[in-house]
Amino acid sequence: MFFKKKKQTQKIERKLFDSICHLDFPIFDKERDSIFERMPKLGIDGILIAGVTQDKWRFIRQLAALKKNVYSAIGLHPEFLQQHSKKNIRDLELAVSVKPLWAIGEIGLDYYEKNIDRKAQVDLFSAQLNIAKAAELPVILHVRKAHEDTLAYIKAQNFQQGGIVHAFNGSIQQAERYIDLGFKLSFGGAITYPNAVKLKKLVTELPLESMVLETNSPDMKPANSRKAYNTPFQIFDVFNEVCKLRQESADDIARITCQNSKQILRIQ
Repeated sequence: MFFKKKKQTQKIERKLFDSICHLDFPIFDKERDSIFERMPKLGIDGILIAGVTQDKWRFIRQLAALKKNVYSAIGLHPEFLQQHSKKNIRDLELAVSVKPLWAIGEIGLDYYEKNIDRKAQVDLFSAQLNIAKAAELPVILHVRKAHEDTLAYIKAQNFQQGGIVHAFNGSIQQAERYIDLGFKLSFGGAITYPNAVKLKKLVTELPLESMVLETNSPDMKPANSRKAYNTPFQIFDVFNEVCKLRQESADDIARITCQNSKQILRIQ
């Protein structure tokens, strides 16, 4: 009698962490479960789903509760200013009392558009920083053309919980100031483009201990992506580009960036 040999399960030694994505977005409705199922098989050790509006907080937290190695952050994103209300600040104060929760975010300042209400953004950002400070939670920062103001408000409010600066694109001097304030700097698909000279230089020069990787799915596709939108699996494209730019081994880059994400989010 002949017996079929059981297929040996290949052990994934090199693991990555997607420090910011948005798998709550409707574009993932048809493949979300498939993504969760494939993640551990391909070596994704965890993902953080970050909120942008109050109406998605419950869903994000449900996903984190039901799926292994999925972590939640909730916040009010500066780009969606028109969708937020003062009540949402009170909602956030109440929401952070319900555990588990790993961060407040995405929050921050976005001065990219000329006609934005900067005061409203600053008020929203400051209020959320205070909530994160009281809850002793790190923050996920969204910052465009506003690093100086962001750094100033973090310092003025004596915010000491640290966090992640999503899609960092500031100067090396600003990077060092964020690091001194306890932040990790996140890099995504933008570094894969040939003209991303400044970003590539940052990835080369910054200490590896200060860096984490992200996809920001469904946005921020890598240069070689053929899909219409980004998924957490493109974290490998980001990782491969970092490996080209750094002198450390691929194993060390995977281990340290994954460790950095877990450390800043206080994942045991």
